[in-house]
Amino acid sequence: MWLLLAIVSVLCSGCATTGATSADLSTAVRERTGHAIRQDASAPLPPDVRLEDGLSADEAVAIALWNSPAFQLTLADLGLARADLVEAGLLRNPVLSLLFPWGPKQLEWTLQFPFDALWQRPRRVAAARLNLESVGQRLVWDALTLVADVRSAFADSVIAERRLALTEESAVLTRRVADLTEARLRAGDISDLESRGARSDAARIDVLRKTTEYDRDLASLTLIGLIGLDPAALPVKMIAPTELSSCVTNDNLFTEALASRPDVRAAELAIEAAGARAKWERSRVITLIGILDANGQGREGAEVGPGLNVELPFFNRNQGGISRAEAEIERASRRYAAVRAQVVVDVRTAAIRVRQAQAALDAWHNDIVPSLEIEQRQAESAYQAGEAPLFTLLDVGRRLVDGRMRQLDTEAALQKALVNLDRTIGRSCAPR
Repeated sequence: MWLLLAIVSVLCSGCATTGATSADLSTAVRERTGHAIRQDASAPLPPDVRLEDGLSADEAVAIALWNSPAFQLTLADLGLARADLVEAGLLRNPVLSLLFPWGPKQLEWTLQFPFDALWQRPRRVAAARLNLESVGQRLVWDALTLVADVRSAFADSVIAERRLALTEESAVLTRRVADLTEARLRAGDISDLESRGARSDAARIDVLRKTTEYDRDLASLTLIGLIGLDPAALPVKMIAPTELSSCVTNDNLFTEALASRPDVRAAELAIEAAGARAKWERSRVITLIGILDANGQGREGAEVGPGLNVELPFFNRNQGGISRAEAEIERASRRYAAVRAQVVVDVRTAAIRVRQAQAALDAWHNDIVPSLEIEQRQAESAYQAGEAPLFTLLDVGRRLVDGRMRQLDTEAALQKALVNLDRTIGRSCAPR
């Protein structure tokens, strides 16, 4: 009876061992991104997403967390870690040995139960629970990485569409310059050598326009594949954000990153899990099996008595398991140090890239493009007054389009830099 009571008490102590769930993970992801991971397998899209009116960056993030095949594959790790936790909480089954009577031999049976599991189980469960929490934090980091990839891909898609429009405008101006050059060549105003430059420039822009159109289609396909939409859903209208945005609100970026990044917390939990596994390995030095032995017929009828089966640790004291556990502690500690060092590099690199892209965008937005716009207005006035030829007007217009193209590139670089900075801090904010 006392054996059964001990077993029942241990089993009841493990009834609440559930660990993290997909709902917990969804809540953690929502707190950092504003969107939850998929809970309803029957819904192909999040309930607040409508593709009929176009696709915004915020909706692309929501669809990716809901539908991305690569991310859904990663989420399977949570189920594996939960299975390990369930396995750690289970006890070995009692072993019943039954010897049948044959001739003068009496009936005998023994019931064996591994009592060493009673003190090993709490340590084993603690290690599995910490490992589950570590996996959960790593999955949150994977979600942030997915969000950053989606935001970058969405920016690429929007910029590709705008770049195509500017390229087409540049192609029109370049073609007009080439036509004007051909007219001047026929009139004998310029030589064939001078006209060839304009013709070559027009041909180059035509090739660039076609390449830009392919780039636009590839950017859309990349985004659609990343978020997990059916490619048959193309074309999907991209709704460009009205402004650039970032989650960064603290000047001490390194401190904020250490406090927010899930991979840092996952590395900390990995150290704790390794320590718990080491305690479990040390508890496995002694193997103790309780025995309940019974004979079918003795001097006073049935005979029942307890016993023990102890493995004496003379040679094998689980040295290998203990050494491995200690090595895992050292490896987890070194990994944590490496993650902290990588945080420093990531944050400083991302901050520098943001400042670099912001400075370039300010120069193009405040100085270069406005100067080209003034130059274009002056060329238009001079052309209308008959003081400048059409060739000069068209050339100034083409350079203005090229300047706006460079400004667009710097805007894309800044958006990607902000996306990367948000990720290095451990949060994500979609542009508005």
